[in-house]
Amino acid sequence: MMTHGQPVSPANPAAAHPVVAPAQLIFGHLGIEIEPLAVRAMASAFRYVRPIADGRDEFGGLEAAFDLFEASGFNCEQFRTTDSAQFLEAARREHTLTERRWRAAPMYAIHPETDPATGSRTLLPVALSEFDAASVRVTSIYADRSLSYRELSSASMTSWGYAAPVPSLSAIISPSRFSFTRRAARSLGLALQRMRVAEDGLSMLSDWLDSHPNRGDVAAYRRRLRAVSCGDSAYGRTQLVDALDTYGGANAHDATRLGFLRSAELHRAFLDGDDTALTAIVAVERAALETVRVWREAEPES
Repeated sequence: MMTHGQPVSPANPAAAHPVVAPAQLIFGHLGIEIEPLAVRAMASAFRYVRPIADGRDEFGGLEAAFDLFEASGFNCEQFRTTDSAQFLEAARREHTLTERRWRAAPMYAIHPETDPATGSRTLLPVALSEFDAASVRVTSIYADRSLSYRELSSASMTSWGYAAPVPSLSAIISPSRFSFTRRAARSLGLALQRMRVAEDGLSMLSDWLDSHPNRGDVAAYRRRLRAVSCGDSAYGRTQLVDALDTYGGANAHDATRLGFLRSAELHRAFLDGDDTALTAIVAVERAALETVRVWREAEPES
């Protein structure tokens, strides 16, 4: 296994989200400098952890990559299978085809990654790049290294797949003119509406609490929330407020901001062991999300 270098803990907290590391490699390949907060909004990264583990990752899977690429004005080639050998064959073929067209951009996938601070192993977004005869470069928030195909395919996963970006011509020709601002603003509005009304939104957590889970179930949920928080004890709520301030425009109501800032405090309390904070999180976020029931699109940039 060849190591490209361990990612350094970023000074910008928004860059600590697992979706940012692969995005940085993918967009950097095009010469586009990312805005971490924008990437989080465009990849639907503000989401709820499923109360009951079902073997899927908690970061949206390939749908999150599709959201990110679509918001960027890119097309996206996706492949899914339950067979790791089929996945590797398809990924290598996709890499070869894109290399012939122009040059192969890194592709987005999911892989078990180990948190060096805690030793916990979690399914995280990764970028796959630099395919050769025997290995592929795998980049995540925790590590950047080359794995042999045998090592990669030995991971215990029930679903394999990739999302390969097909960049727009304008992004290829004029990367310096690529703007995240309006793209992130629209995506943030969609993300908040999803949190408010979607099946995997707030109602998922609320319905679970209404079923009166026992203390063991709540403790298991806390462990999973801590693992996918990747060191962010506020579970992204302070970054959500930052995104509202940066991209929300007239939609960044004080009630919305204060609600999610309060939720950040409650998430810290819950991860510290306060079971009652979870019920309060649902109430506070429900009220905050009601303030963005209508999301007004920004005026077109001149």
